[in-house]
Amino acid sequence: MSIDCESKIRKPSNTSIMKPQELCDIDDLATSLVVDVFLGFNTHKMNLEHKERYKCKSHLKPVIDEFIKNQSMKIAFDSFWNQKYIPDHLFKVSYKKLVRDHIERYMGMFYSDSGFRIEPCYRYSLENKVGAKVNATSHWKKDGIIKRLVGCVAELTEKEEDEILYIGKNDFSVMYSCRKKCAQLWLGPAAYINHDCMANCKFVPNDKGTACVKVLRDIEPGDEITCFYSANFFGENNVNCECCSCEKLCKGAFKSNKEQLKSGRYNFRQTHGRTNYRSPDKSKKLKEPKTPKKKKNVVLEPCTPNKNPEVDKGEALLGSPYTKIIQKTRGLDLDQASKSPEK
Repeated sequence: MSIDCESKIRKPSNTSIMKPQELCDIDDLATSLVVDVFLGFNTHKMNLEHKERYKCKSHLKPVIDEFIKNQSMKIAFDSFWNQKYIPDHLFKVSYKKLVRDHIERYMGMFYSDSGFRIEPCYRYSLENKVGAKVNATSHWKKDGIIKRLVGCVAELTEKEEDEILYIGKNDFSVMYSCRKKCAQLWLGPAAYINHDCMANCKFVPNDKGTACVKVLRDIEPGDEITCFYSANFFGENNVNCECCSCEKLCKGAFKSNKEQLKSGRYNFRQTHGRTNYRSPDKSKKLKEPKTPKKKKNVVLEPCTPNKNPEVDKGEALLGSPYTKIIQKTRGLDLDQASKSPEK
């Protein structure tokens, strides 16, 4: 049963760091007003019953077009802050700053110095071939920080996991922090960054409830900005990964294509051995292998005497509470994602 966000009365956080349900509601609102209007189709939402208040996306398109020209967030937000667009439970003075700040995070891609843009993506089967990606609009040098490409983090309790997350429906943006040992929601413009096994960027968390993106190698305008989620995000060893690198290297979901080519025809390197094969001479008797002699007074010892078996580090990382989370989500690890993938 889906949660009806508008039927519950909540008090806003006293700080700029949003609580999980607040982040869900405000992110759904911001993406519907900005990303969906810009792309022309609805992107993922945390509330499974989310419905935008506007009747037609074209009604809000002029707000974005005007912002691109004048770069005035005040004018744009004044247009958005209207009961025609904002749900009743968020259309309050106490929520106004949180809503404004999050809408500006998405409108930030239209600033002249943003260096990125959220664009349509028709690649991934998990999104039914209709989703979004983040492309660079300017040159980015190695070790640079894409400051406007940010995501917001909200820690989840086990109760909030059960109340908010639905397997395979809205668990697309959940991380697990090995450092804090808890699940975290990860929403905002940076949540549209797709995974790549040879990513050109990485997530850089901070202590303000947000995370930005650091460049790992030079990026040209038009290149997709990607991050490495984790080694097992798309199945064990990312066996179901559909990223561009896996396609080029015939790995992940594309591995079977390479194997079919090998099994479907002869390998030219095997031709010499196959054509020069000789049948054994049956007139010659084969010598029976000799049984090795046992050495006397020899006591066999264990390979690792007086040592306990080592704990599987993978099991340790996937232990409580992560075991529960991995059954419900694909559990992107922010701490792991902030590290460069091994080459």
